[in-house]
Amino acid sequence: MTLADLSKNQIVKISALPCDEILTAQLLEQGFSLSTEVALAHRAPFKGPLAFKLHNTKISIQRSVAAQIQVANV
Repeated sequence: MTLADLSKNQIVKISALPCDEILTAQLLEQGFSLSTEVALAHRAPFKGPLAFKLHNTKISIQRSVAAQIQVANV
């Protein structure tokens, strides 16, 4: 399962990040690290970005990036 597959408010833990080192570095700077609990907060219409709750904040990322982040149920 990936972050792009989540339903609203479903809580999961990040189990794997993308293979692309530059993208992974950007995600780590935003707080998307292994074992971090994440929940989907909002889906933008028309295949827009997804907003996630993590570390007491909301962060939006593109759906294509979210589809590269593997997650597991808590």
